[in-house]
Amino acid sequence: MLAEPHEVILVTGGTGLVGSAIRHIIDTSPDPRYAKRPNETWVFCTSRDADLRDYAQTKRLFETHRPTRVIHLAALVGGLYNNMKKKAEFYRDNAVMNDNVLHLAYLMKVKKVVSCLSTCIFPDKTTYPIDETMIHNGPPHESNFGYAHAKRMIDVINRAYHDQYGCNFTSVIPTNIFGPHDNYNLEDSH
Repeated sequence: MLAEPHEVILVTGGTGLVGSAIRHIIDTSPDPRYAKRPNETWVFCTSRDADLRDYAQTKRLFETHRPTRVIHLAALVGGLYNNMKKKAEFYRDNAVMNDNVLHLAYLMKVKKVVSCLSTCIFPDKTTYPIDETMIHNGPPHESNFGYAHAKRMIDVINRAYHDQYGCNFTSVIPTNIFGPHDNYNLEDSH
């Protein structure tokens, strides 16, 4: 029987709320569907490993680890007050990170990228229940304007890379996330 090919899974934002939860599950789950497999190397990177806003640093990260799969969780996140005060910063920093990660995933022929979006991307004025087909049906709430639009653009970039190059880039929209490794500070919590 042929051995399974070696997989390198790069997790950006690897020590954040979701990245820490993924690491905990693959390290501790007795269920083989979720536990780390013998043919896998998981790399949980942080901003200390590379500033993903910087193309050269992001490229060096990808060249060092040669990922076959990427879970893109890294983001500039903040609470309501920070999102309202720093709309341009939240948009630009997140948009640049997303563009660098997804473009390098394309260039390095990464098999699959899963990016994490946010429920704040949905239109402020909408009908319920909501689903992923409704993301672009109106502007997001003003309080998350920059961050929400940058996160929405991941959906656009995913589609563009799929349509033009056949890339397997997708995203998830988790809801109501909180737990260990979360930030509960009143000024800048998520």
